[in-house]
Amino acid sequence: MSEEPTTSQKLTQFVFSLEEDDLVIETRPPPTIKDQLTEICQKIRFLETVLEANTKKLAKTAEISQKVRSLETVMEANTKQLAETTNQVARMMALLEIFVKGKAKNVAVEVAFPDTSEEDLVALDQNISSGSQERYMEAITKILKSNHLSKTIKGVLSETLLCAYNIDGLNGKKSLKAFPKFFSVLIESISTLEGLGPRTGMCKK
Repeated sequence: MSEEPTTSQKLTQFVFSLEEDDLVIETRPPPTIKDQLTEICQKIRFLETVLEANTKKLAKTAEISQKVRSLETVMEANTKQLAETTNQVARMMALLEIFVKGKAKNVAVEVAFPDTSEEDLVALDQNISSGSQERYMEAITKILKSNHLSKTIKGVLSETLLCAYNIDGLNGKKSLKAFPKFFSVLIESISTLEGLGPRTGMCKK
């Protein structure tokens, strides 16, 4: 029987049996400049895509913020208008309540003079009736008699209304005759003052 070769002998036989091609180690060539540029371009395109997406998000956010500011402005304007309307309604309700109380109790009408706005004049003219006309005239006459007419008239109508209105609505002003019941009461009250006729003291200009 032949002896089995030893490990050393087996290794020697293996080394001498290898061909030259088997001993060549496969290596990867380093990347070329072109490959590097291609990779850089790909990264740049990716960053551009991300930047474009973020820009769109920012633009949308800015648009939403602008709409919110616009809504806030509209809400603020509506709130002011509502407050003004509420105030006008409250004044008219107060005048109506005064009128109703005065008519029910047959006492002198308490009027919140001076009137300061056209809304006040409208409400006052509506409140004057055949039953309350005399009481309104007494209230206005009491104010007018307290001093010179040029001063006391401001206790009935504010200076703003006196500048905006005259008797006949001449020279670009509005006419007090647009409020016939109030105008009649005012003229009658003025006529009761000493030395003044029905229209004395009321400037047409």
